[in-house]
Amino acid sequence: MADYHFVTTWRFQAPIEQVWEALNTPERYAEWWPSIVEYRGLTPHTTGVGARAERAVRGRLPYTLRYRTTVTRVEPPRELAYTAEGDLHGQGRFVLTPRDGGTEVVFHWDVRTTGFWMNLLALPLRGLFAWNHNWVMAQGERGLADWLRRRPGGG
Repeated sequence: MADYHFVTTWRFQAPIEQVWEALNTPERYAEWWPSIVEYRGLTPHTTGVGARAERAVRGRLPYTLRYRTTVTRVEPPRELAYTAEGDLHGQGRFVLTPRDGGTEVVFHWDVRTTGFWMNLLALPLRGLFAWNHNWVMAQGERGLADWLRRRPGGG
């Protein structure tokens, strides 16, 4: 398996509570994050720790990653963490901090790929896979910034 460790920082001119609400409502990610192509909650009526979902994410490269998430930590409005299993296996974590009148979000994504072809190509294409991840994350930042601006009371 190929290991990937990404740290992405997003900045928004919106209060931490609004950013938290958006990030803590993953069933609505597709409204603002175009790379989220499928989402299905697996634990209806469960929110917070233990909530599970299936996701499919597609970047610029011609493949879709499918994985299941389980929320492992919720500290409103500061931290949301989860595990991932499927095409990606590992953990993710959003850390929110009020900063300069807005909100800074640092996303930690520590995963391994499980697919044969992705592992086979990991060494020669690692940089391309990282570029694709960064593109997906940039789409998320732009989409969430626009979505927050359109919300009542948005920045």
